[in-house]
Amino acid sequence: MVWGKKTMKCARCGAEIDERDAYELGGERVCEDCYFDSMMPQHPCDPFAQSAADKFSRIFGVISPEELLDDQKRVYELLKKRGKASQEELIRELGMRPGEITQIMIVLRRLKLAKARKIGDTVYYVPWD
Repeated sequence: MVWGKKTMKCARCGAEIDERDAYELGGERVCEDCYFDSMMPQHPCDPFAQSAADKFSRIFGVISPEELLDDQKRVYELLKKRGKASQEELIRELGMRPGEITQIMIVLRRLKLAKARKIGDTVYYVPWD
């Protein structure tokens, strides 16, 4: 803690932030990352977006896993190694926020590298193939 600054914990992710940098979100005080995560569109199964991604792949070629960004690769490689993981497991094991996992899974879904599958009462992320 810096002397003279009031800090608090984000109500969503628990990160310690300067009180002046907090955002109001649904009656909670949250950090900037959590605030923006909540404002980003998060629809992994959007058929229009998938159609656009498929058209992009036909024109420009398929993106290989080697071309993924570092965090995307970490998620993809963990799923390939384990075969499945819940969002909570990915958050815990990779130290990412829920919004980060969702955004990464949207990309992996569009690229047909990973998808969600409900097993029992739990939704898991699994490799596409």
